[in-house]
Amino acid sequence: MFVALTPILWSGGRFGRRLSREPGARSGRRSTRTMRGLDDEPFLLSAFCFFRWHLECRNEHTMSVDADSSYSRITLANLQRAPKMLPKPTGIQKALEWTLFLVFGLTIALAGVALYAVNRPEHRAIPNRVSEGITADRVNILLIGSSLRTQQMGDAAVRIESLMLLSIQPSTGRAALMSIPVDLWVPIGRHGKRPLRAAHSVGDANGYPGGGTGLTVDTVEQIIDVPIHAYARFSIGDVQRLVDSLGGVDVDVKRGVYEYRSKLRFRPGSQHLSGARATRYAYSGAIAGLAASNRFAREERQQDVIVAALSKAIETHSDVASLQSVFGALTATNLSPSNIELLARALRRDDRVRRISFEPYLDTFDVTSVAYQGEAVRPRSGNFAALHIVADAALQ
Repeated sequence: MFVALTPILWSGGRFGRRLSREPGARSGRRSTRTMRGLDDEPFLLSAFCFFRWHLECRNEHTMSVDADSSYSRITLANLQRAPKMLPKPTGIQKALEWTLFLVFGLTIALAGVALYAVNRPEHRAIPNRVSEGITADRVNILLIGSSLRTQQMGDAAVRIESLMLLSIQPSTGRAALMSIPVDLWVPIGRHGKRPLRAAHSVGDANGYPGGGTGLTVDTVEQIIDVPIHAYARFSIGDVQRLVDSLGGVDVDVKRGVYEYRSKLRFRPGSQHLSGARATRYAYSGAIAGLAASNRFAREERQQDVIVAALSKAIETHSDVASLQSVFGALTATNLSPSNIELLARALRRDDRVRRISFEPYLDTFDVTSVAYQGEAVRPRSGNFAALHIVADAALQ
């Protein structure tokens, strides 16, 4: 490189000496002295002139990072990093990736199948087994009184208010109505012991076949050891509309009670009740009176209203199925119109309905658990054998 620059530096030295000798060149004492000092050293003068010329040339051009620039060694190719070479996956890594992919795909597929299975109509339906009951000459229908209650999250949930088993003997028309306490402490599926009314919410939340109603039917069936062939769910509002459509019902009030929320007094004896008064009498928890505020007295009042409405409906309507227009959204049943008509004809043969209570076989106790706190009832014997005997002999 030094050899290549030697001619340039030498010519620069000559140019510098000529420049210093020109009279009009670079006036000024300092420049003159500088040139005169450098004139004595030709090589230094040449180097000085070369670098001065180089700087002047650089000032005339704008420095660029373009690839075509002659005044910069920085190019776009230099600024770009070379692509980083990733290591190739090993056989074990590939196998692990495929395994995870297959597991994820299988999980998604199973979730889809489970979602479809839970929501298909066949899963939500409760089988109608009335034909089995007719063959055995005893048809058992679970009557589920319910209401809608707002939960903590703001959603409305079905709450069971009453449970009664209506047993009908088609050959004779004999019938029995058995009340089952909604706060009976029972095992509910695989979810431990809870009040019986909790079966509905547990069944709905866990995708039980038939939902909450299906789990309620199955739980009652296990408690009383009697097959349940059909069910009918209704709301308190349905009872009120049914009684009004019948023109009211006559109820024999055995114990006088006072409903202090509506300030209604029900005196002992025969009372003609409208729909609103009938539901207050049967389902209200705000009851005051001697031995009238406990759960078993409330079950007795519910039986009074249901039996009175059922008897009047069969007596005044030849087609009981025509009353279905009074029922609302909470109403549900797996009884067919032909089943209803068949049972109505059986009840017309004997309008007497035997009433049964489990009160003599149950005790009240306090429950303190994570899932439930409050009063509940349980069998005095520690098992449900006594309830099995009572339920089995309901029509005898």
